[in-house]
Amino acid sequence: MKYLLISIALFVFYGASGQNQLDEQGRKTGPWKVDYPSGKTRYEAVFKEGKPVGEMIRYYENGAVQARMDFDSTGMRSYTTLYYQNGSKAAEGWYLNQEKDSVWTYFSEFDGTVRIREPYLGGKLEGNVNRYYPTGEVSEEVSWKEGQKHGDWNQYYTDGSLRLRSRYENDSLNGLYQVYYPDSTLKVSGTYLDNLSHGTWDFYDEEGSVAYSIEYEHGVALDQEKYLQLMQDTLARFQNLPDPDTVEQLDQF
Repeated sequence: MKYLLISIALFVFYGASGQNQLDEQGRKTGPWKVDYPSGKTRYEAVFKEGKPVGEMIRYYENGAVQARMDFDSTGMRSYTTLYYQNGSKAAEGWYLNQEKDSVWTYFSEFDGTVRIREPYLGGKLEGNVNRYYPTGEVSEEVSWKEGQKHGDWNQYYTDGSLRLRSRYENDSLNGLYQVYYPDSTLKVSGTYLDNLSHGTWDFYDEEGSVAYSIEYEHGVALDQEKYLQLMQDTLARFQNLPDPDTVEQLDQF
């Protein structure tokens, strides 16, 4: 009798509120509101035949909006805007069958600028992924195919001049790898084989002369003494760089 009264009470409550209903086939229908265990709202949406239609709003547990998802009439495709907890926009793009689709854009939490654009097909990265400096210039381009890095990889200085160029094959670096000084003078030139340094690697000074040459075989320097000297010289140069806390990181968005 006790359980019957509870069931009747729940039926009356939900029937009266018109919320969190199921249709005859057990699918969500009408307005729904789902909470965290703490009682805070997790999401609000309207469903038809078990699929969301119109706008779905998801929340962080502190009450801030986490995402706004605008579904089409089929409930299969939605344009989604994601937010940081401080309320600024974090990303936007399309979902298709709950997988990312088309181009997604990611924004900096600090200044709102575009930092990354990623193209998707069937939930996997497909095409060129671009990263941007806060001032809008492209800082990096990487080609993807079926969710793996495959094709050209380029990095640029803020003036558009080439900083680095190389190539991926099936998610591994393969082929020529070159790094340039800001004046386009060659700084490093070598070859990768399945993500490992292989063959002769040349390191140039700012006048364009070869400062070091090291021979590698499947990632191992054949002349370890020369290799260790190069590492010591590189470390010494890095010790003269500005405090990294004062330099904006390219991977922040």
